[in-house]
Amino acid sequence: MASYGIDFGTTNTAVVECLFLNNKMSATPLGEMNQPFPSLIALHPEKPSLFGMEVKKRRRQLKSEGYEVISSFKSILGNKEWSVTVGGLDYTAEDVTALFLSRVKKAVESKSNVPMTEAVISIPVDFQPEQRAALRRAALKAGIRARSFVSEPTAAYIYCQKEIAGASNVAVFDWGGGTLDVSILTAENGVIQELAVSGRRLGGNDIDETLARHFHARIMRTGIPKAFEDMTGTERDQIINQSEEAKKRLSTEDFAPILLMKYGGRKIARESVSLEEFQGLIAQKVEDAADVLRQAARKAHITIEQLDSILMVGGSCEMRPIIRRLEQIGGSRVYRPDNAQWVVAGGAAFLAEQRPVYKLQHDFGVLMSDGSLYPVFKAGQEIPCQSPEFSFGVVEDTTNAVFIFADGQKNELKRVLLPIKGFQYEGLRLKAFIDEDMIAHVFVYQSYNEKKGRSAEINQLSFAYCIE
Repeated sequence: MASYGIDFGTTNTAVVECLFLNNKMSATPLGEMNQPFPSLIALHPEKPSLFGMEVKKRRRQLKSEGYEVISSFKSILGNKEWSVTVGGLDYTAEDVTALFLSRVKKAVESKSNVPMTEAVISIPVDFQPEQRAALRRAALKAGIRARSFVSEPTAAYIYCQKEIAGASNVAVFDWGGGTLDVSILTAENGVIQELAVSGRRLGGNDIDETLARHFHARIMRTGIPKAFEDMTGTERDQIINQSEEAKKRLSTEDFAPILLMKYGGRKIARESVSLEEFQGLIAQKVEDAADVLRQAARKAHITIEQLDSILMVGGSCEMRPIIRRLEQIGGSRVYRPDNAQWVVAGGAAFLAEQRPVYKLQHDFGVLMSDGSLYPVFKAGQEIPCQSPEFSFGVVEDTTNAVFIFADGQKNELKRVLLPIKGFQYEGLRLKAFIDEDMIAHVFVYQSYNEKKGRSAEINQLSFAYCIE
């Protein structure tokens, strides 16, 4: 029986099928033209929807034919305010994601003999509770049960752990199209622990726009100038797509030309960029990316020098400026796997096949007035799990009881204010559970008035992955 892992990305979505035979793992990437599926969907008032590579290749033509082309819907997933109307039908971000995943499922099943009914899905380290819930619902609408989520860097580490065997402290630097996620991990006796995570909404799409704006400014030096924001959507798509191709070319070459047709009133516009120019253009973004690595190391209470390996994955890690910068930081400890675009999905597929136990890595509880931590859940607790009901009281005459939730290191994760009427002799109550999406749900209330209680969701918890 095979298992599936999905790396649902802002720009591309990779799927890997994992099969164990004779204690050996066989991982098969499944995509289009030996590449992950572009995360694109095109909707038309009368025609069937299109997705993936066809949309990427024919994007401008499809728009001229009346299609609504939607990209980067991962970044708006969970946003209840976003919607698009096509042919009199309203589509939410969840609807668009479900439609895209259903097309991915159909394409995968056409290449495999195993139905894609469930999968482990990788997510960014800062994916919010509402985004996780929306992704789970969208996958279910597409006919895929999300067995569990795993952070993208952790999935990458799991897939590459044989190549970096012997490394105790590993930084996974996962830079994709929309996000940068860094995890500091360690593994011992089949237990993989996340020591710290750090993330930023910075990705290859931001690099593409920076380069597009650079090309635009140079083109506008002659003729009638026009601001980048005033260009038509088709024109912006064209120059951004050309910039993306130039960026990819600079990963192996020192010079990249572009050719634009009917751009800004010009019949033909030619421009080019050298690797040196490109490096200068994105220098600050590269340094910002390096800072995310430093932040993660600080959170893990280790130095960069104490890292045994820096694992680089994700499409944006193909850029030579970031490779050079991390090699300046980590030297020979930097490891870049082959087929990096499939690594995260491969790790998710491995977890789907192995079915690990997820355990809370640190205590989670309430900070008391004396500075101590009262544990609601203790380290080692398997998830999902539910707490008993706890009783608390206030230490001063106040109209607000403040519950401060923290981890085992007493790092504050969330505050919940519960309105009360001075000293509460009846007491305050707390109950909580951690769900399969690795989100802690807490509810606090006055014992005599549960209806006016307050709830909160907390997703900054750390977990250990216990693989048999």
